[in-house]
Amino acid sequence: MAVPLAALAFAVGCTGDAPKQAIAAPAAAEAPALISEQVFSVGYSRIAEAYLQPVDLRQLGTDGLKALATIDPGISVVRDKDSVRLYVSGASAFEAPAPKPGDAAGWANLTVRAVERARLHSVALRAAPAERIYQTVFDAVVGGLDGFSRYTGAQRATGERAQREGYGGVGLALRSSGDRLLVSESHGPSERAGIRPGDVLLAVDGAAAGADESAVAERLRGPTGTLVLLTVGRDGQSPRRLPVRRERVIPNTVASTVTAHAALIKVERFNAGTVANLREAVLNARAALGPAAHGIVLDLRGNPGGLLDQAVAVADLFIRRGRIITTEGRHPDSRQRFEAAPDDVADGLPLVVLVDARTASSAEVVAAALQDSGRAVVVGSASYGKGSVQTVTRLPNDGELFLTWSRIYTPAGYSLHRQGVQPMVCTSVDGRAADSLVEELRSGGARPHAVQLAGWRAQASNDETALTRLREACPWKEHGAELDVDVAKRLLAEPQLYQRAVALATSSAVAER
Repeated sequence: MAVPLAALAFAVGCTGDAPKQAIAAPAAAEAPALISEQVFSVGYSRIAEAYLQPVDLRQLGTDGLKALATIDPGISVVRDKDSVRLYVSGASAFEAPAPKPGDAAGWANLTVRAVERARLHSVALRAAPAERIYQTVFDAVVGGLDGFSRYTGAQRATGERAQREGYGGVGLALRSSGDRLLVSESHGPSERAGIRPGDVLLAVDGAAAGADESAVAERLRGPTGTLVLLTVGRDGQSPRRLPVRRERVIPNTVASTVTAHAALIKVERFNAGTVANLREAVLNARAALGPAAHGIVLDLRGNPGGLLDQAVAVADLFIRRGRIITTEGRHPDSRQRFEAAPDDVADGLPLVVLVDARTASSAEVVAAALQDSGRAVVVGSASYGKGSVQTVTRLPNDGELFLTWSRIYTPAGYSLHRQGVQPMVCTSVDGRAADSLVEELRSGGARPHAVQLAGWRAQASNDETALTRLREACPWKEHGAELDVDVAKRLLAEPQLYQRAVALATSSAVAER
């Protein structure tokens, strides 16, 4: 199963006792939007079985109910050993026996009954859409887990799935130019229909396109196999009306630039098409560079992550043998070992990977695997340190629940969690120029630093002081994006220097095994 890695959750709630008098329901209450017990049942069940650590649904379920106070501050919830009580404006609105700590179905049922009763007495809660209630409750529930588990509502989840897995579309990228929309890229069905960059999109299904990119993008999407009629023009030519059949479109997350002796390949994030697009970019770069090639710069700066299976496959594109990563969690399916297959799309060309403080999760997996295996030199600043895997559950309301279910361990055996990837050539300290950084590596001055990093990293999982020193060794500071690229190209231009950096990285990794 493809498991995206992601981040963001927070908890809200209130506490306090309240008097136990009963209150009468309003005589004429509006009909509230229906709340699905199945949504909570699926979500709570998945939390109980898959989360990294055992959970107490009594605490999480109570936190979810308490969060209703963010919709109506008059709502309060009290749980004792045997019961759960909900109050509205100080008066009792709901009371029921507390289900057992692992009873997901029981807590789902109690949550829905409590919300329904509270709505009888709370105007604000009665007016709240069902999706706002799901978001409010689940935000509080996952907020009691960790910073990377989260709930995503149906609308946002649909957009995120499209970015990860693709969507029904025509393969057009558009940009505004005054009051017109110009085609900036054309792939797949639109390219086969004869639409080219520079064309003007005039109409979609006969309705004027206008200049709103996002609105037109939504009109271009639809079920795969369906037809959309596009009217396009070009200066000096008559408009053309072209029927285009929608296909599954996966956004391209890879961009490549070829210079005289090296290819700079940028990967923005990891989605279902990243491996195929990267393979194509590397092969095209090799063909363009020919025998003049010094190597490849793989730019993962600012890459927030994405699909784990794509990250593993990206590392496997370059590594001929050995471990890529290991994952460990509570659920049996979360314990995995990923090994490299015996091929290398770059055919051994030297490889430098660029990282920074915004390089996270899947991108860190790639950087760590390539560095630990001796396949690449990592340049830049320490990465973010998100060393966990989230499993994604699609809920009955089309929302998604992201749950941390395993930790990631590199080939050297250290956890990426909080530690991140430490570059072998740090460009973010002391305002040093490329000449100084390269000279330190050439003279052997970087070796003591590499040994020190290995020592801190070996202790960091159990020693906060060592972790702090590790993170402070190469923190991100503003230093200009071109410095990283300049250092990378110099390494690629000097094979002996490049090999010295690789040797430092691998000796450090071996010391930790």
